[in-house]
This record gives sequence, C-alpha cells and structure tokens, in this order.
Amino acid sequence: MTIRLLTAALFVAASPLALASGLGPDAITGVWQTESKGYVQIYKRDSDYVGRAVGDAEGKPRYDKNNPDKSKRGRPLLGVRLIRHLKHDSGSNYHDGEVYDPDNGKTYSLAGELVNRDTLHLRGYVGISLFGKTQTWHRIDPHRANVHEKQLHEPLAPGPGNE
Repeated sequence: MTIRLLTAALFVAASPLALASGLGPDAITGVWQTESKGYVQIYKRDSDYVGRAVGDAEGKPRYDKNNPDKSKRGRPLLGVRLIRHLKHDSGSNYHDGEVYDPDNGKTYSLAGELVNRDTLHLRGYVGISLFGKTQTWHRIDPHRANVHEKQLHEPLAPGPGNE
C-alpha cells in the first residue's frame, strides 16, 4: 500500500514536468501577460525566440520613459522588441536570451522554463542567474481585448530599438 501511494505521489508530482517537456520547443510561442500586466508575443525568428509588446491589460498606452537613450524615451512600447536571442535548451528550458525591462530601462540576460502550456517562468539576471529575478507569465488568448492584433506575426522593421 505504501509503495502504491509513493508511486502515485511521484506520478502526480512529475506530471507537470512531463506535460511541459512533451509540448515541444515551439510551445513557448504565443501571447503572454506579464506580471506588470503588459502583453508580450513570443514567436520564433530563425532559430531563436523573440518577444515584443503587443498590448496592455488596462488598454493604456505605455511609453519607453526609462530608456537609457534619451531619444527613445517618448516612443510607445507597442511593437518594441523586449526579448531577443532566446534559445531552446532541452525539454521545457530556454537560455541565452536577453530581456529589456522598460520599467527601469535595463537589459538583462534571460533564461526560462515553460512550466506547463499556460505558465512561463522567465528569469532576468546579471552575470549568473543566481543574481536575478524570476517572473511568472501566463498565456492569454491573442484575441483578448487590448491585444493589438495588427502587431501579431508582423515582422519588425529594422531600425532604432528593433535591432
């Protein structure tokens, strides 16, 4: 009886990992709500994953007011690439990316884990991931209110802030 309970407990504990790892590397693609209620679309570009701002839960425009480049501080965040160079590692893990945080104007190294189909943990850090912060993002319907559908799957034009 004890062995059956232990086996059942291990199965339940391992199920989220099995589900996430069985989704495939492109399962990270989609529209995600950040902890600050922004909407970011993650999509594949060549062999990397990138993400850009496609809306906001409150429907209010956000601006890049903390950008270290003063000439970009008045630009809307809509369409700005926030994630770049993210690579699939193995299973549900991603690494070697960069994330731009418009709340403070800084860029950090980025790693992530797709916990399940609808939950993504992203860790921004400086140097080693021990010195960083993890955020939990949740997948949303790309047709949700305040997702700017014209921004979805549209290639980014080369230029300042998009390269």
